[in-house]
Amino acid sequence: MPNILRTVLAASLTLFSLNAAAQAAAAAPDLSGNYDLASSTTVPASTWGYTKARIGITPLDAQHFLIVFACEWKREPKAVCGDFFYAQKRDGGVYLQDMNTDSMRLYFDPASRTLTMISRGADAKASVRRDVFKPTTAPLTDPALLRRYKREQRLSTDKENLRVFGPYTKWAYQNNRIEMQNP
Repeated sequence: MPNILRTVLAASLTLFSLNAAAQAAAAAPDLSGNYDLASSTTVPASTWGYTKARIGITPLDAQHFLIVFACEWKREPKAVCGDFFYAQKRDGGVYLQDMNTDSMRLYFDPASRTLTMISRGADAKASVRRDVFKPTTAPLTDPALLRRYKREQRLSTDKENLRVFGPYTKWAYQNNRIEMQNP
């Protein structure tokens, strides 16, 4: 009889843990949507910023988001400018992938749906860039941004990236929480 009680207790605890994890993930705000650059400032002042940019956040499953970023540099408009990231909902928050995100932080204000990206430069001046994005429902019509956006979308599902880095569901999401502002 004690073995049956242990089994029932273990199963109950497992169900409770899974239910609590699901509720915590569900409590995380929904970041999905499109965001256009509202401002890009640098301290100290420089041309290390963007003239235009778009972020698109798309849910991939119940826990993961794809964040696609397309931009145009102030100092070199024709240079490649874009990236993609994965994020994971858990513990009531959203965490950015650990890989290649050490120098950036994201902040989200659920009330205004404003997304802010803070990036640290690797220059001698220790520059910091603050990019603010506002939600938009307008389609992306700028040809350069559209081309860069589609490029980053393609790269996010590239077979070689999958072979080298593995599926995003197996990546680490520990060190870079997307901070919620004015909850």
